[in-house]
This record gives sequence, C-alpha cells and structure tokens, in this order.
Amino acid sequence: MSLPEVAPDVLADAVDSLPGRLRKRLDEFVTQAAGWPVAADGTGGYVVTVDEQTTVTLAAVVRAAGDAACTCLLAPRCLHRTAVLSAAPVLSAAPLFAGDATDAGSTGAGVVAAAGLGDGTPADGAAAAPVVLDDAQVTAAGRLWRAAVPVLESGIPGSGAVAQAQLLRAVHEARGVGLHRAAAAGVRVVESLRAARAEDARFRLADLTDDLRELLTVCHQLTSGAGDLAAARGTARREYEDLGSLRLSGLFAEPVLTTSGYAGAVTYLCDDDRRLWMVSSVRPGGVAEARGAANGAVTLGEVRLSHRDAGRAGVVVVGAKASASGRLSGGARVRAVRADGRAWTDEPLAGLWREPLAAQLARYDAALALPAPVRPAGHDLLFLRGTLGVGRDGLVITTADAGVIAVAPALADPALPTVTNLRQLARAAAGHEGLLIGRIAGTRVVHGLALSADWLPDRLGGHVDLAVDALDRSDLPGSAADSVPDALAGPGSAQPIGTPPALHLLRMRVERAVSGGRAAVRTPSGPDAARLSAAQLATGAAVLAALHEAAAGRTRDVFGRLDPLDGDRLARAWLTAAAYTDAASRHLAVAGWLAADRPG
Repeated sequence: MSLPEVAPDVLADAVDSLPGRLRKRLDEFVTQAAGWPVAADGTGGYVVTVDEQTTVTLAAVVRAAGDAACTCLLAPRCLHRTAVLSAAPVLSAAPLFAGDATDAGSTGAGVVAAAGLGDGTPADGAAAAPVVLDDAQVTAAGRLWRAAVPVLESGIPGSGAVAQAQLLRAVHEARGVGLHRAAAAGVRVVESLRAARAEDARFRLADLTDDLRELLTVCHQLTSGAGDLAAARGTARREYEDLGSLRLSGLFAEPVLTTSGYAGAVTYLCDDDRRLWMVSSVRPGGVAEARGAANGAVTLGEVRLSHRDAGRAGVVVVGAKASASGRLSGGARVRAVRADGRAWTDEPLAGLWREPLAAQLARYDAALALPAPVRPAGHDLLFLRGTLGVGRDGLVITTADAGVIAVAPALADPALPTVTNLRQLARAAAGHEGLLIGRIAGTRVVHGLALSADWLPDRLGGHVDLAVDALDRSDLPGSAADSVPDALAGPGSAQPIGTPPALHLLRMRVERAVSGGRAAVRTPSGPDAARLSAAQLATGAAVLAALHEAAAGRTRDVFGRLDPLDGDRLARAWLTAAAYTDAASRHLAVAGWLAADRPG
C-alpha cells in the first residue's frame, strides 16, 4: 500500500525539528522506511509498522503536523515519523497527465492540470496586461534558486532528505505567493532525487537535468524580470475553453508510467480538422497499474469506454471543454454520444499521414519553444507510412520521403508487451507495408506507439497499440525474416534526441554536474572544448570552459572561508550550459531529420 501525500511544509518542519545528531541519520532511516509495512487504519488513514513497539499513523492526506504521529518516546521529533514523511509522495506532485475535478461533477477521468499545482501558463484568451511581481514573489524565487543550488554543489549523493526538505520549504513558499510553475518544477526535482537515491529503475538522469534546468530558468526569469513573466509565474489551475461540438475519432491508447510514482493510460483522439486531443486516467501506482489501465474507464459526458476502446471508437461531444494544450474535460456539463470509429485510411485521419515530414518536424520544433504545459497534444508524434524491415537494432520502417527510421519501444518494461511486439514484427512483418504512429526519440529514431496494416486481424479494430495489445504469431503475416536473432530485435540503442557526438560531450558534463556535483565537472575541459570548436560549436566550447572554471575556481574570504557566492556562480554557469545544450539539441535534431529526409 502506498503512503499518502504530504504537504511540503509539514516535511520541512519535521526535518528542521530533528536534533543535529538525528538529522545525520535521516537518510539511513528513509531507506529503511521504504520497507516498513503500510496498512489502512479503517478510518481513511494509514498505519506504518516500524517494529513491534513503534507505529506511525498518517491521515489520508498529511496537510498539517497533527496528521502524522509516532508512538515512540521521542515523537514528534523522532526519526520514525520524519523518515516516513520523507518517503511519502509530495502533495500535489502530479504527473504529466492527471485527472482533476475542475468542472462541477467531474469524474476526474478528463485530462486537466492538478488543482493547486499549476505548472501551466495563462490560458489562451487571458488578459495580456503587463505582469509586475511583488517583493514577496521575487524573494521567494530567490530562495527557491538558493535551495536548488546545493544539488549542483554536491550532486545526487549529497541531496538527501535534509536538502530535499529545504527545497520543499522553498517550494511551499513559492506556491504560497503564486509562483506555481517554479513550485511545480521544484517538486519534480525532489521526486527525481528520491527516485535516484532509491535506485528506482525508472529514474532518468536526463529528466532530473531537464527539471533542474526548468527550475533555475524560471527562478532566473522571476528574479531578473527577463522574458515572459506571466509564463514564468504560471497559474494555479489551467483554464478551459468552450469548444462547442466536436466529432472525435480514436487514434490509439498508450500506458503512462512516471518516475514520480504515477501510472495509468492516455488516449489520443482526432477531430475533423485533424487536431489532436487527449483524455487520460492517471493515479498513484506502478507498472501493474500501467499494465491494466488500458482496460480502465474513461468518461466523456454520457460515454464511458475503456482506453483501449476509446482509441478505436468515435465520439460526438457537445459543449466540449479543453485546455490550451488539447486536454479534454469530462465535466458534468459535457454531453456526448458514441459514434462509429474511423480507420486510419479514412478521412480525416488519413490526412495525418499525408503531411510531409518537414511540416511535422516544424510543428514539433515550434511546440518545443513553448512551456511544456501548453504544448499541443501530440506535438511530438510522427505519422509514418512505409515498409517494415529489420535494422541493426531491431524494427525499422522505410518511408518514401524519409528513408529508414528506427523503431524503439516507448516503455521497455517486460510486464508490458512493447518489446515482444516489436520483436515479432521484426521477425514476421518485414517487407510488409504499414502505417505507424511514433514519438520522436532521437535523430531518425521514434518510439513505436501504434501500427496499422491490412494484414492485422479484425479483433484489433484496425490497428495495434504496441504497449497495450499483445500480438500473437497468428496475428502476423509470414516472412523470410523468421530467423532474426533476439539481439537484433530488442530495444533501440540510439543516443538522446538531437545530441550529435560533439554536443553530447557538453550534455554529459551538464548531466555529470547533477549526478556528482561540483567535483564531477572539475576535470580539465580542454580536449572536449577543442572537439566542440572543431565541430563549429564555438559557443558550446565557451560555455563548457566557463562551467569548468566555475566548478574549479573556488574563492575564499580574508578568513579563509569558502565564498558563499561560489555556488551561485556555479549555478549560473551550469544553467548557461544547460540552456545552450537544450536549444542546440532541438535545432540539430530537426536539422538532422531534414538532412536525412531523402531516400538513399
């Protein structure tokens, strides 16, 4: 049983109340707390059994200090209570897709932003009045910046429960004065740090790096007054636009599995103008929940379907409401009736595959320039028509206008059918035509999400959702590729998106600072800077040299004490390098696709 969510300030107060000698042992106890049994107490709360004499009792949601109690003699200033709070998820730490009862009577099945988290930006149509931050907001942004700097000073090993609590206190203050986007980024950083320290298999250093870059970027904007302050501040709740009537056709469904402990499914639908929309059901859970989520219900008005069926059915919605990013609301005021689904080869869906690759990539590049919460639904999807085949790393698809594109699994967990499906397709479907929906995962690499072909059986409803539907051998055509070895049909080994070899050197330094702290980037940067310069990335070489100098060049005052501003200089140099790497990667990713956008 999962622990309940804990408000950031409750955890921060608990850590601050510990005596120094106990605070040094907190990380050890947090590791132990992950194995303590958790049970419902019969009143909506939870009981954590530490040992035969000690239990920690938690409310359904821990919003105040009194919602968490321990039976030991040192309570409430005890390690048991604080360790349990440190191991619990942070209140309002929502995933990418989250159900929310924004509309009166909503079932929570519609996709919206989590109430109170608000990592979004002002909705379309909001007043464009100039934003002026007050002193409290500027001060809170500065404290959040300073609370994040220790991550770069000491890396993941030094970012234990105490450092996380300090960051969460700053998050709580930022949220309290309306800095919702920065607060949301801070929560994501904490969740990723916890996953890293727990050696969670779902942890990705790239995600932690990107979240820390987002946090520092927003804090810098808020404290300096640069850029779009309305976007940097964010909103507590995404606004919903009335859309009138929509005729929606299901495209596909896929599981959702996040590093912050959420799982579920999301379904993509397309309207008659070929705009994409999403509905989802996501809640706390792991791979087991992700595996079964496709059979869970999603509701739009009076229509109640599983995600698997919604990805193939049609729905007519009256009074539709959606966020700027295309996330549909399932509120009580929405009316809907089920309609016939459409095949991918029927209009308007067929038009998705007629769009040239260059136009699809331009849409993707334009979306990446927007804050993540308002990027359009499906901005990172490619619609590819071509011949399936076998490449060095597994399944490939060869298209008329794009050449050979590798197809890798979006979720490689063995509990999901993705990898097995791709292996079977590489063995048995090579040489056959198909329509593929993939998510951009690298230069000329996509994560395979769904496939349609005329040889698929009727039971699949026209296409197979590669992470949801398990293919049988009887579902596949015969092929001379039956002898493909497993080594050639496994997950792809492409490097991160848009990261050519020279730029990858800088990206590794940026990630190394997050992983190992200042000490990890003090090594000489001359050879790497020379390679960047040779690759015509002179700015990259300059920011790499500046990062090395900031990490290695520590200063002291007249009393021999380390300069407290050294951490700030390191953070600024790191943020410059991270921002440059992100922008250059996006540009080179699109350029790399287009440069190879020619058969042969």
